[in-house]
Amino acid sequence: MLIKGAGDFRFDRIVDILEARQHETVLEVNLDAVVHNFNNFRAQVRPATGIVAMVKASGYGAGSYELAKTLQSQGAAYLAVAVLDEGVDLRKAGITMPIMVLNPRVVNYKSLFNYRLEPEIYSFDILNEIICEGRRYSITDYPVHIKLDTGMHRLGFLESDMTELVRVLKSQNVIKPRSVFSHLAAADCPELDDYTRGQFEYFARCCEQLQGAFDYHILRHILNSTGITRFPEYQYDMVRLGICLYGIPTLTDGSQGDLKPVSSMHTAIISIKEWEAGTTIGYSCKGVLHRKSRIATIPIGYADGLDRHLGNGRMSVWINGHRCPTVGNICMDICMIDVTDASCAVGDQVEIFGNNISVMEIADVLGTIPYEVLTSVSSRVKRVYYRE
Repeated sequence: MLIKGAGDFRFDRIVDILEARQHETVLEVNLDAVVHNFNNFRAQVRPATGIVAMVKASGYGAGSYELAKTLQSQGAAYLAVAVLDEGVDLRKAGITMPIMVLNPRVVNYKSLFNYRLEPEIYSFDILNEIICEGRRYSITDYPVHIKLDTGMHRLGFLESDMTELVRVLKSQNVIKPRSVFSHLAAADCPELDDYTRGQFEYFARCCEQLQGAFDYHILRHILNSTGITRFPEYQYDMVRLGICLYGIPTLTDGSQGDLKPVSSMHTAIISIKEWEAGTTIGYSCKGVLHRKSRIATIPIGYADGLDRHLGNGRMSVWINGHRCPTVGNICMDICMIDVTDASCAVGDQVEIFGNNISVMEIADVLGTIPYEVLTSVSSRVKRVYYRE
């Protein structure tokens, strides 16, 4: 590939990116796939229903700023982060759209107010604290999001709290409920649909009490990715799009459309050696070869997010159209792959997960969920963002 241009255009940066994708362990993030998945779900909701895009945990491991910038341009109603620092970083990077901070335990209220970050309020302690801090900074009508516990039993106000909640909110002018929301505990479990519908009924009763105390409309949202698909009648004013935004379906019946994986992890072969049958590979001699084999070494290990339990053939990687199993224990920075049946050479690309090896497959091997696989990718793994 020839890359030519004047020095002022900094084409050397393009060269650096392309070389990184070929020779290093990288997490490639397809921003066009983000747009595709976002629009897939936007088509499933009413035009007046806003989408809250979840970018917490550094965009599920993909990097929050680049995704936030893309989602801002696509017209998402809100971004949602987990902690204050995530929101501050987005503001410093130039993100101007509304940002909701979920599960906060704020210490630096000055930053919260200065950066216009809208916190979740889930207890009377947090409620009274933000009112007190807001008065210190002469804050009025600051938007907050009231969390209800309708059945997750994690965080949130109960129906029995509503009278006191309304009283406190009406007694001050520091904060102003912008939305009221809850979280479904079992939207992806059809056998528990009665429980889920009980959550909807509980949510409706609480919303009615809260809304009845105010003369402006308070936004409501309860659906997660699965709920958007399975319970469209409860879209309310907003829905929250999480794991499906990243191309990971929560349902296997095709009802969530043609989602595209956003993140793919690649590395490159750095060594290939041939060994006779009976040779042992790696720590503790766990990898025992049962035939004459070609063994490749790749520069990725558990410190990069490749779980150690994926060693000894429990997973395969994709090399030049072939699935190649791991051999022996995965090391901190490298692991070994059996490439006997694959045509490959040093420098060839290796897909850890992506279009051919799905994150769901790896999660199933580990007995976990795709969220954990994605968010376990180490910060030392370079993120490369691209548009197709």
